[in-house]
Order: sequence, then structure tokens, then C-alpha cells
Amino acid sequence: MTTRSHSFRLSRLIWMLGIVLALLFWAAPRAAAEDYDTTLDKLGRLQDLATEYAAEHDGDPILLTLSYTRTGSYNTSMWQLTAGGRDTEFDAYVAEQDAELSSLQGMTTVTLPNGEKIDFGHLLASMNLVYNGLPITGSWGGDCMELAQAYYGQASDAAGYADAMRDTFNIDDDGSVSKFGDQDLRADLDSVVVGSQLTKDTDIADALRSYYDGLTEYDRAYQFISLSFGTVDTSSSDFADTVYDCLLSDSGMQLLFYMNGMWTPSGWSLDENYAPAVRGATDLLAEYLSGAVNGEKVKSETNDRLVAMGGQALADALTALGDTEAASEALNATESDSSGSSSSSSTSAVLEDATHTLQSSFNVKIFELVLLIVAAIAIFFLIMSCALFVSHRRKK
Repeated sequence: MTTRSHSFRLSRLIWMLGIVLALLFWAAPRAAAEDYDTTLDKLGRLQDLATEYAAEHDGDPILLTLSYTRTGSYNTSMWQLTAGGRDTEFDAYVAEQDAELSSLQGMTTVTLPNGEKIDFGHLLASMNLVYNGLPITGSWGGDCMELAQAYYGQASDAAGYADAMRDTFNIDDDGSVSKFGDQDLRADLDSVVVGSQLTKDTDIADALRSYYDGLTEYDRAYQFISLSFGTVDTSSSDFADTVYDCLLSDSGMQLLFYMNGMWTPSGWSLDENYAPAVRGATDLLAEYLSGAVNGEKVKSETNDRLVAMGGQALADALTALGDTEAASEALNATESDSSGSSSSSSTSAVLEDATHTLQSSFNVKIFELVLLIVAAIAIFFLIMSCALFVSHRRKK
């Protein structure tokens, strides 16, 4: 065998290996867009499997169903800590019984019966948190935080931030441009309204069908305001204060701010540097909500607002993250706040499981690092194969 022939075969082998590795990395599962009826049909089939599985494993079919759909950015340490970890055995069970249901993972845009578009994956993930007793963190609160992060440093006060953010807030967008586009906004509001209705025996697909049947923007906003803020006059300047105060007093949001470096452990409060940007985001949301209900006074039938986990559950979460000092500060702050709420049993159970997961099991950051290494290897082989190919051509 000649040296040139050997070199050619080697370069071709490396080139093929590089292509294979690149394809393996870039061909990560992407959920194809599906229509509304198909999506809800699959969701119903998934819950049927979850009900069968839960009966044999003493589980909650609602949590199994919703957590199955959470992938990517909805399965980070924060999501595992608050929404619960994925049940890998249930994942395998679904793959064996009905492989088509994998399209529910990583879902994006779905068009609703009224023609509106919504980020369906965001909707289901947020419903998971609402069901767990965290009605703000995975929905509007999380998006307000991301909006504040995106515009941080671009204004000096809340009004300036609100003006700057108005360019991308609630625009027609699938998440490619805006941190808080119209699809995210609908998912945030709808997850709170529908998620608050869920019980262990609720048929999720039927609940969504009933909710979206004839839904208007006014109905959506009115129900959300009633559940989130109680009886309020949306035309009053106090309404914006209510939205902002609700965000900061929510223990789930305090945990989220803390994990994103926006919360000061000492004194347990929002970092003053981020306060104007956060206030600008909540002011913009309050402005939208007020406009959606024509500035009306919203009345709550029960005046029982949705509340998040209590101080002890928050402290447990911080302890799970290894910051006992922050846990102590948070517990002291919530105990001195007479408006603090107690955690639900589902939230406490999820946090207990998540603590074990974070301390002794799967680490998301390691997984992400492995993906980066695989990508680097793939790129390296592509570069090497190109170099060898060019070298071989020159020798000819």
C-alpha cells in the first residue's frame, strides 16, 4: 500500500468520523410543530400512561405527565429543585408504550383555537410549578426577571427601563427575539389559571380544552389578576405597586433571584442595583394587565390569592444548594413577615426529593459540560478532516 493511498484512506476515515460526531451533536431532538388537537390528544395519552404507572409506583399522575414534557431549559437545577426531577423509569415506560409521545418534549409554538400562538412547552412547565405551589416563579415572575437581566444597565430608573423594554415586551415572537414576547405572556397567564385548577384526578387535556373554548384576552387577564392579586382596582397607581410587591414577597422568586445573583443574602432582599430593572418589568406587566381588562376593578370571589412555599421550604432549598447562611437569613426574614405563607405538602415533598437529587445524583452542569466536550471533539475532527483533505488535494 502506498503512502498516498494510506493517507487518503486515513483522511477519509477521519472526515467520516467528524461528520458522524457533528451530526450526533447537532441532530439533538427538536419537537416538530403540531396542531392543537394533535397536541392535546397526545397529552391525554401521556396522562393515561402516567395514571397506569402511578398506580403501580405510588406516584402522582399530574406530576409525571407535566415533568415528562420538561426538557432543556426547563430541566435545570432550579427546575429540578422546585418542580421535581424527571422519573427516568417513567420516561422509559412511555418510550416502550407510545414512542410518538416524545414529541411532547421540547415543544414550542402551538396555535390555539382562537388563532393565538402560545409556547406550549413553557405552558406545561409553568403549570408544573403552579401545581407544586409556586405560581410565580416559572411563569410571569421568571419572565420579568429575564427581562430585567436582558435590559440591565440600559436605564437609570424604573420608568426608563419600562420604556426601553416596551420595544420587545408582548411582541409577536416565538422567543427568538424577545425575553417576554406574546407567546411567553400567554403561557404565563394561562399556566396560573389552569394550573390552579389541577388536582390529582384532573384530566389536563380536558382542562385545557375547556379553558381555551371561546377564550378572550379579557377573560384570560381577568382570571389571572383575580387569582394572583385578589380584588384590585387596575386603574389605580397602586396596582403597579401590588404587582411588584407580590413578586418580591414570593419565596419562590426570592430563590430564583438568589440563584441568578440578583438577591442579597445579607438582609435577604433584592440587590438594589437590579431593583429599577425589575420594577420596570413589573410596571410593564401591570400596564398590560390593566389595559387588557379596560382598567376595571377586578373582584375575587374568594379573595384567596395563590401563594408560594413558606419560609421553611425556602430555607430547605437553600440548604440543598449548600448555603446555610442564606438559608438562615431567609428563614429569619420570612418568619418576621406576618404575610408569609406556609408551604404546601406537594412543595415540601418535591423539595425533599430535589435535595437528595442535587446532593447525591444527577448534576445538570456536568451533563452540559459533557455536551460541550462532545461538540468540541466534533468540531476538532471536522477541522482535522478538512486540513487532511486539503493536504491530500495539494499532493495530487
